[in-house]
Amino acid sequence: MPDVVLIAPPIREFYLTKKRTIPYGLACIATQLEQAGFSCIIIDALARDKSKIIEYPEEFFHLVPHYGKTDLTFFSLFHHYRHFGCSFEHIANLVRQEKPFLVGISALFTPYWGQALDTAKAVKRFWPHAFIVLGGHHVTQFPETCLEYREIDFLIQGEGEAPMVELARLLKGQTPGRLPALPEPDDLRQISGIGFRQGNDIVLNPPFWADSPHGLDKKALDKIDWHFYQRNQKAAITVVASRGCPFRCSYCAVSASSNYADFRMRPVKDVLDEIKLQARVKQIGFIDFEDENLTLKKSWVLELLDGIRQIFKGQDIELRAMNGLFPPSLDAEILTSMKAAGFKTLNLSVGSFSAAQLKRFKRPDVRDAHDRVLDMAKDLDLDCVSYLLGAAPGQAAATTLNDLLTLAAKRTLAGLSIYYPAPGSADYALCEKRQLLPHDFMLIRSTAFPVADTTSRLEAVTLLRLARILNFLKSCVDQNGVLPKAVSTGDVLEIENSCHSEMDRYKASTLLIRLFLADAIPRGMDHEGRIYHHPHSIELCRKFMQGLSDMNLCGALRSSSPAT
Repeated sequence: MPDVVLIAPPIREFYLTKKRTIPYGLACIATQLEQAGFSCIIIDALARDKSKIIEYPEEFFHLVPHYGKTDLTFFSLFHHYRHFGCSFEHIANLVRQEKPFLVGISALFTPYWGQALDTAKAVKRFWPHAFIVLGGHHVTQFPETCLEYREIDFLIQGEGEAPMVELARLLKGQTPGRLPALPEPDDLRQISGIGFRQGNDIVLNPPFWADSPHGLDKKALDKIDWHFYQRNQKAAITVVASRGCPFRCSYCAVSASSNYADFRMRPVKDVLDEIKLQARVKQIGFIDFEDENLTLKKSWVLELLDGIRQIFKGQDIELRAMNGLFPPSLDAEILTSMKAAGFKTLNLSVGSFSAAQLKRFKRPDVRDAHDRVLDMAKDLDLDCVSYLLGAAPGQAAATTLNDLLTLAAKRTLAGLSIYYPAPGSADYALCEKRQLLPHDFMLIRSTAFPVADTTSRLEAVTLLRLARILNFLKSCVDQNGVLPKAVSTGDVLEIENSCHSEMDRYKASTLLIRLFLADAIPRGMDHEGRIYHHPHSIELCRKFMQGLSDMNLCGALRSSSPAT
C-alpha cells in the first residue's frame, strides 16, 4: 500500500490535447516524496481513451448557437461537451484499494476546478481515512475559496515538491482504517506554502517557490502511463527545463508582473539526464518542451540542443515548444541547432502586429524579429505557426482581423487564441476592476468566450472561424498553388438547397470555401450533407474578404509561394 496517492483529475471540456496532459508536475512531486522515503503512486484519470458526452451546463447556453450543430468541415469550432477521463467514483475506488494516508489532487486550471473538487469529495466519501491536500495554480490564486470545502484538509500554494514532503513527514504515523486526527496548528505553520483551517479561521503561509526546480528520476518516470501518451506508435514525452518568465506581459499568469516566482532555468545536464533516462527504456518519437521561454539564454539552449542531438543520433524524433518561442531570442545559429536536434515546426509567440496592442499587452515588440525568423525558417526548411491573442480587454475586433490579414501574406499558419482572464495576471485584476470577469470559474476558458468588452462574443467567434478559413486557404495554396474558385453568386442558393449528400471532410470544406469566397458567409455542413450558415459578424467577414483581395495570399509550408 502506498503512503501517498497523487491524482490528476478528469476534466470537462470540448476537446483534449492529450500530449499536453502528461502529469509532469505530479511526477516531480513523486520524485521528491520517493527520495524522502515515502512510497507513492499517480492516478492519472486522463490516461484513458474514453470520454462521455454530457449536457452543456447552464452557464454555457450562450455557446449553443455557435457550437450546437455538427460541422464536419475544417471550419468547425467545437460541438460536444465531454467528460474526459475516469469517473470520480472510479478514482475514489482506486484510492480506497490503495489505502494511503495522504492524497494529493492537482487543481492546475481554474475552469477545471470543479472536477478537482468533485474528485476530492468522492475520495473523502470512499476513503475518509486519508488527508486530502490540493495544489496547483488555481489553489495558489484562490486558497480561501478552496478551503471553504470540508473535504479539503490542506492546500499548497506555489510549487509542491518540498511542501508535500514536509506535510507527509508531519502526517505519517496515522493508523490505517482510523479517521485521521489533524496535527497541531503550530506544526502546520512550519510548512512552506501550506493552507489549512483552524477553527473558523483560515491560515495561509506564503506560496513556496523552489530556488532550483527539480526534474524527474526513474521511479517517478515509471509512474506515468507512457503507453497512453504515444504519437505514431512512439512515446511522446514532456520536459520542463525552466519555470517562470522574466517578461511582464499583462495577460500571462506566470509573467514577472504576476504573483508567480522568478524565471529559473535547470542545469542542462539535469535536463539531459532526465531525457536519457527515458530514452533508455522507451522509443521516443516526440518531445514537447512546456517552457515559457526555452531559448532565452543562447549558450544554455545550444548546449541543450547539442546534447539532445547526441542522445538521438540517427533516430527520427520531433521536438516542439508548444507554449511558444520568443522570436527575438532566435538567430540563425540557434535555429540551425534546433533543426539538427529535431525541430520541424516553430511555434512563434507574437501576440499582435499592432504596436498599440503590444503596448497594451506590455509585451516586447517582436514583429521585425518574427519576420526575420520566418525568412530563416524557410531557408532551413522549417514550418511555422504564429500565435495571436484576440478579444482581450480594450482590444478591438478590427485589430485582430488586421493581425490575421498580416499573417495571410506570410509563410506561416495563423494560431489565434481567444483571450481569457488568467487568474494571477495583471489583466485578471483589470477585468475584476472593470467588472468584466465571468460570474463562474468554469467560464474562464477560451472556448467559452468569457470576456465581452471592445470585441463582442459574436466578433470573437467570427475571428476564430476566420482563422480556420485562412489556414484552409493556405493549405489550398500549398497543394495547388492557387485559391479555390468562387462559385457564381447566382448559384449559391441552388447549391445550398440541393446539397444533401454525404461528403468527406476535404470535399465538403472545399465546397464551403468556394461559397464563402462568393459571399463572405461562413457555413457548416452536417453529416447528412445539409449546409447551414454559422452566426457571424457580417462586417468582419466582408472586411476579411476585401483584405484578401488586396494581397497575394501565401501558403504555410516550407516550399510555399504566394497564390497566383
